[in-house]
Amino acid sequence: MKIRHYEPYAPLRARAYPAIGDQLDAIMKFAAHLQASGQALPDEVTSWVAQCRSVKQRYPKPTDAREAQA
Repeated sequence: MKIRHYEPYAPLRARAYPAIGDQLDAIMKFAAHLQASGQALPDEVTSWVAQCRSVKQRYPKPTDAREAQA
């Protein structure tokens, strides 16, 4: 009788994927690109993109590396 060990794939995949925040940012940028290209988006997506843009404007990414660490 052979004993076989199979490591579950779910934790391996979870560790290999980019951070959730990075994934959401990429999806938001994709939706914003579609919107800028004239693609009609569902109202919920349009509102979500607007809310994300508002947050990014309210809390801009620092340009100085020292500010980013604070």
